Amino acid sequence: MAVITAIFMVVMLGMAAIVVDVGMIYAERFQLQNGADAAALAIAQDCAAKRCTNPEATATALAGKNAHDGVSAATAVISGRSVTVRTSTATPDGGSAVRHWFAPVLGIESTEVEAVAKASWGSPSKATVFPFTAPRCMFDSAPTDVELWITSTSTCTGSGGKTLPGAFGWLDEDVKNSCRTSVDVDQVIGGDPGKSGPKDCHIDGTTILLPVYASASGNGNHVSYVMDGFAAFKVSAHSWPSEKRSEPGCSNCTGIKGKFITLVSLADLQSFGVEELDGKPLNAFFVALSL
Repeated sequence: MAVITAIFMVVMLGMAAIVVDVGMIYAERFQLQNGADAAALAIAQDCAAKRCTNPEATATALAGKNAHDGVSAATAVISGRSVTVRTSTATPDGGSAVRHWFAPVLGIESTEVEAVAKASWGSPSKATVFPFTAPRCMFDSAPTDVELWITSTSTCTGSGGKTLPGAFGWLDEDVKNSCRTSVDVDQVIGGDPGKSGPKDCHIDGTTILLPVYASASGNGNHVSYVMDGFAAFKVSAHSWPSEKRSEPGCSNCTGIKGKFITLVSLADLQSFGVEELDGKPLNAFFVALSL
């Protein structure tokens, strides 16, 4: 009986090692993965907002906050517009592995556990947006977070010192009266600067992706725009020909009122109609886990 009991004790301890110690490994990896994901997203947000000063400290802090014992090791490597965070076990006593309870009977004292996450950030290059465009020089000259009107009589100085009158234009809608159009910065987009504003388009109080153009050609009802990128614009009011407003900056004008803002979003791309993320970095950035 003593011999049989001894043999079965090894088996039982082996099973305990599988249940308890392997469970500890999975729990540790889960914590490390949460820390890696959180750190990667936070660093990507910071870098997109041009606050990417100490990614290693951010990674270590968030990895620790996601660990039950408050301690994890972490490294962060930034390459282009992405960051890779690796987290690994760290213990309060300075160890770097998960120590086991029962596995030492099988000769396994501890296990090193790691996790990795990668987050990327980018600006839209293709999106379905409100059919309104403005020149790049309007975006370049406008102060951030200061309200202004972009109207048919606004002017700004474009490339080569050329003054661009009529600072906005209506883009051709995908479907008439749909309030939406698909814009790809790699394509020339048709527009109609003289048409009336679209009806029943609810944009006040929302942040839109405003396509900005580098140059325009043609005139009248047939204008073509060479797109340059998308700018985040928070709309506070509008003034269409059928409901013109009169206030400072808009005297019986046609256009939209709002401000260019820095948008760093974790929202689903489809909520902004974004289809591709390889555009020029203006002021709108979307962050997502890519690993």
